[in-house]
Amino acid sequence: MDNEYNVSTISYSESEREIVRKGIHAIREVLMGDDANKKRSLLFALDWFMDPYYKQDHYITNFLNELVELLQTVIITSNDDEVADNALNLLSSYAWPPFEILENNINKVSERMKPYVLEVINMDNREE
Repeated sequence: MDNEYNVSTISYSESEREIVRKGIHAIREVLMGDDANKKRSLLFALDWFMDPYYKQDHYITNFLNELVELLQTVIITSNDDEVADNALNLLSSYAWPPFEILENNINKVSERMKPYVLEVINMDNREE
């Protein structure tokens, strides 16, 4: 029996970087839109901007709180678990609870994502 794997490649270009540089309104337009591939590409680009290692985080400093709220909203509204998972990974890597939007809307998170979301919500309660 042949195993078939569905592997998608996510990439981003200068176009996605420019969206981030335009600010939270341009980011929101893509992340709340209907194109899952554009969302995945933009979330991948956001990783570059949010990771202090790359020294690009100055582009998002002025709207970081709004971005964290937007990522939470993407998680609770997305019909695509891959998009929600990518947004959750950004939160868990570059932000810190409380994540009130997630906490108050945990019932809107897909059942598959719920354990991961709960882990991120509670990551400040973990013992070192």
